[in-house]
Amino acid sequence: MYGYAKAYDNVDLRGVDNPTTYLWWLDVETENSWSTDKLANRADLEGMTYYLRSIGARVGLYSTSFQWGQIVGEVPSTSNLYKLPSWLAGARTLNGAKNNCGSAPLTAGGQVTLTQFVSRGLDYDYSCI
Repeated sequence: MYGYAKAYDNVDLRGVDNPTTYLWWLDVETENSWSTDKLANRADLEGMTYYLRSIGARVGLYSTSFQWGQIVGEVPSTSNLYKLPSWLAGARTLNGAKNNCGSAPLTAGGQVTLTQFVSRGLDYDYSCI
């Protein structure tokens, strides 16, 4: 319920115009506040995904493999997170970002569609599709 309510707040209380036209990336980073309970964290993300899909929006997952493992862990095929696209952060160069396109997605049923690298203190993204 917490994740569902947070997604509702982000869409409806903030007055987002045409929220279904966006791909909503769920940000999973250790710098954010998360429970030490991976199942609770997964439930939060599943609630967010459920709400966003209920309004017809698309959803993706943003993280590094390491942070995802620390916060969420393995995701079963029965989860609504299972086939979501992955945006993998953590590369330090453009070549590293390109190579990450071939990395495992955050959930086994998903696909890496974007990667990110940092250069001179700025984030840059690379499309894998």
